[in-house]
Amino acid sequence: MAVAGRATIDGLLRRAAAIRPHNPALRDASNRPLIIGGPVINLSWGELDGIVDAAAGRLRALGLPVDSVVATQFALSSEAVIALLAIARAGLVAAPVPLGWGRRETVQHLQRLGARAILTTGRAGPVECADLMRHAAAECFSVRAVLSIGGPALDGVMALDDVLDAASEAEHFEIERTDNPADHVVLVTADATAAGHVAVPRSHNELIAGGLAAFVASAPDEGSVIAATLAPDTFAGLALQVVPWLMSGGQFVAHPPLALRALIDDVAESATSHLVLPAAASESLDRADPESLGSLRHVTLLARRGQEAAAAVASGGDTARDVFLAAGEAGLVRIAGPDGALPLGAESSGQSVTLIETRIGAEGALMMRGAMVPLNAFPPGAENGLPPYWSTDAEGFRDTGIPATVGLTPKTILLAGDATGIVAVGGRRFAESDLHAAYAEAGGEIAPVVRADPLLGQRVAGVIGDGRAIVGLSQRLAETGVTPLGVPGGTRQSGPLPFEDTRPKDTSPGRDALADTQAVLEQLLSVAKAAARR
Repeated sequence: MAVAGRATIDGLLRRAAAIRPHNPALRDASNRPLIIGGPVINLSWGELDGIVDAAAGRLRALGLPVDSVVATQFALSSEAVIALLAIARAGLVAAPVPLGWGRRETVQHLQRLGARAILTTGRAGPVECADLMRHAAAECFSVRAVLSIGGPALDGVMALDDVLDAASEAEHFEIERTDNPADHVVLVTADATAAGHVAVPRSHNELIAGGLAAFVASAPDEGSVIAATLAPDTFAGLALQVVPWLMSGGQFVAHPPLALRALIDDVAESATSHLVLPAAASESLDRADPESLGSLRHVTLLARRGQEAAAAVASGGDTARDVFLAAGEAGLVRIAGPDGALPLGAESSGQSVTLIETRIGAEGALMMRGAMVPLNAFPPGAENGLPPYWSTDAEGFRDTGIPATVGLTPKTILLAGDATGIVAVGGRRFAESDLHAAYAEAGGEIAPVVRADPLLGQRVAGVIGDGRAIVGLSQRLAETGVTPLGVPGGTRQSGPLPFEDTRPKDTSPGRDALADTQAVLEQLLSVAKAAARR
C-alpha cells in the first residue's frame, strides 16, 4: 500500500540538499564527546548529501549485491543518521542491532537475516560496539566485512572515518532500479514475541508512512530545530525523528542516550522548536524552567505501554504535545483521549491512504493494519520455515498481543495490560521465556518476578537464596544478552545484578557494634585473670 509514490528516504535527503544546500542539517549534542567520544559533527544539507554519497560508494565497492542486509549498531548520533541514509542510497537494507543485546543474541539475529556486512562505531556509553560486532561477525559465515565510523583501530574492522571529509570530492551516487524503488525493503528491525525475536521488514513507503503520521502532528518546517533522543534501532525511533526531519528540511540535533539536564540546556542554546522524548521523561520536562524552553513549539512523546501513554497525556504542560504509542514494531498510533485511549478504526494523513487502522481482535487483543504495517516475513520465504516469524492475517491485520477493551468515549480503545509473554525493561523487549531460561541455567534457587516500574516500565525482582547463584545469573544474562541497559544512558552491570530481595524484612533490633566489642574485651580480660591466678 504505497503512501509516497516513488520517494525514498535518501531521495528526501537529495531533494533537501538541492533546495537549501547551505542550511544547517545535522548536528550532535554538546555532550556527545562524553558519552560516545569524538568531536561534535555539524553539517549542512549539501555536506550531508556528499558524505552519504561517499559512504554509499564505499559500501558498493565491497561488492555486495543490491538489497543485501547490512547490520548496524549506533547510539543516536550523526554517524547513525549517515549510516542509515548511506545504506539506503547504496540500495542495501539496514538492520539496526539494539545496544542492549549480547553476543549470542546478536549472532542469532545476524544469522537469521543473512547479513552480508556490519557498519558500527567505536562505543556507545559502556557498550564497545566495534569490538562486540567483530566477534559476532566471526560466528556468522555470511558476514564479509565489518566497518566502523568513529571507532578505534581494531583487527578485522575497516575504518570509514575518511568519508566524513569526502563531501566535496564525492561522486553523485544513484542505484538504478527497473521497478519502484520505494517498494524495496530499506529497514529490518527486531520485534519481541512470546516465542522469541522476529525480523520486521519495512519498505521506504512503509517507513515514510510512519513518519508522515508524526510530521502531520508536529508540522515542522525548514526553520525547525528538532532535538531527538530516541534510540535509532526501532521503527518508532526512526519514524518519529528522522523521517519528519527529512520531510521538513530543518535541522536535526542528535542527542545520545538521554541526559535530561544536558538536553534542557541544549534546548535553550540551540533554539529548539521540536523535541522528541520517551514518555517517561515527560514529568521531568514539565518541571523544567519555562524560560529555558521558550523556543519550544511542540513535544512528541513515545510510549510503549498504555500506562505510560495515560501518564504522559495527564502530565500536561503549556507546550503543544502529542503522545504516540508504539505497539512493538507493528506501528504507531497517536493517543486520542486524556485517559490514554487509542482511536478505533482508520487514521489517515488527510489523503486517501490509511496510515494506521486499529481494532480489537477475537481474542481481545489490539490489532493493526495500514500503510506503515508490513505484511510479509523476512527474509523472503521465512514463513515456510519454523516460527517465530512476522505474519498478518488474511485482512492484513497484525495481532500485537496487547490486551484491549472498548474505551469510555465512542470509537476509542483502552489498553488493558501488557503483551502476554513479553518483558519490557527500559524500552528493551524480550520473551519472558528467555528470562526464565536464563534464570534456570544460572541456578534454580532464584524465582523471577516481573513487576511494574514507573520509570523502566517493568523490572525483574527475585528471592535471593544463594549469593553464588546471583553471580552465576549475572554471568549467564551477560552471555545471552538478556541483561538490559535499563534506561538510556544506563550502564551494563559488571558485577552481580541488583535484584530486589522479596523475603520478609528482619524486624529484630540490629546489633550494637560497640557493645559487642566491649563484651569480647571483658571475656579476654576474664581469661587473662584466670590464667594469672594459676
